[in-house]
Amino acid sequence: MADDGKKPGGKSVDTDAFVKGAYGLDGTDAAKAFYGEWSGAYDDRMVGELGYVGPDRISRMLAAHLDDVATPVLDIGCGTGLTSVHLAEQGFRAIDGIDITPEMLERARERGIYRHLIRADLTKPLDLDDASYGAAVSSGTFTCGHVGPEPLPEIVRVLRPGGLMAITIHQDIWEAKGFKAMLGGFESDGAIATVENRLDEVFEGQGPAVHYLIYRKT
Repeated sequence: MADDGKKPGGKSVDTDAFVKGAYGLDGTDAAKAFYGEWSGAYDDRMVGELGYVGPDRISRMLAAHLDDVATPVLDIGCGTGLTSVHLAEQGFRAIDGIDITPEMLERARERGIYRHLIRADLTKPLDLDDASYGAAVSSGTFTCGHVGPEPLPEIVRVLRPGGLMAITIHQDIWEAKGFKAMLGGFESDGAIATVENRLDEVFEGQGPAVHYLIYRKT
């Protein structure tokens, strides 16, 4: 029998390497190198083999709380554009994407759904005006081996009063990396208010692993 590169359960050896590599990243240089290498196969691995449902679910949550589909939306860590595909399906028309990896941004550009694409390091101040977006969305950026809560103050800064932040945060880093504490501090200070917070799966059939969060800037 020919070796098709598949393991029992249908995943390929390459996909296992992808998952281990993604969760083991250490710093922005490592992230750029990793996602640059995997940019061409990213969608097939994440959606086709792993059953990645995060982008669809967070987009639907945002749409359920935001009627103004003309408001500008910032896609944080947009990658190849998987989240914004679902935003576009929900009717959103003014979507900007931001990511550090040029190869991923090129895949996103090919989709033809973005107003602007911005290459930037999310751990540093963003060259974006205060209160310039009605919503910010992110799926898969705040996970194991990726950025910590450092981008959150900048995301809040670029939101308009009343604007929504819709993000996913992996449960393994929710408290351990300080996300719960920082977001709780923002809420205590009156900067944001929780609209929705639920734990759900991010890969179909693998059980709850990610906090799906909606906050409103006050």
